[in-house]
Amino acid sequence: MVPPALIGLLAGLFVRNVPSLKRTMGQPVLGVKQHRPRIAYIAGYALLVVTLVLTPIFCGVMFGDLGACFIIMFVLGGPLVIPFVNHCHAFYIQQTVSGVYWRNWRWKIRYMPYESISEVLLQSNGKNGYLRVRSRNIRRVQLSFDPWQFDASVLFAMVLSRVEHKEWPQNLNAQQVEELVAGFGSYEKMFGCIERLAYERKLKLD
Repeated sequence: MVPPALIGLLAGLFVRNVPSLKRTMGQPVLGVKQHRPRIAYIAGYALLVVTLVLTPIFCGVMFGDLGACFIIMFVLGGPLVIPFVNHCHAFYIQQTVSGVYWRNWRWKIRYMPYESISEVLLQSNGKNGYLRVRSRNIRRVQLSFDPWQFDASVLFAMVLSRVEHKEWPQNLNAQQVEELVAGFGSYEKMFGCIERLAYERKLKLD
């Protein structure tokens, strides 16, 4: 099985080199399950077909052993492309008034209350960065995603409010959360603040 970190790295490199995979920011995200952009699914299945169908057929025609070519490509290419397609279908994030839900590559749903967030890290992936968030409630698990493939505006606003006021916002309703997000400006501005606070260094919130 391919490690989740490698899947994330491959997805990050793919997004970096295909600008159209970026999500259009500024849309309502509170309570919305955000899946990967549709083009990611198309690209994933295209890669699957090329790797596991077209390439073996081509090699079989060239070398005369179609069965062996299918087996070899499945063994060599399957562990890379199949987890990528699975991750496209499995992963989503959902920001609510109290915390973030997400489903990992194993199809397991996790929940992280904002007030439990212990550290935020924006790691370099050669372009905008890859966000990693840890919780004191689930220490061995972290939420990791590309903040340009998924709109993290609610999460960003909560973290920035915590940094500014030294405490987490409490008992907010949906309208108050939307107002909090709007108060920090555009998504680009919020991302810039997070970048200054947590790029290649952990922002500790304990």
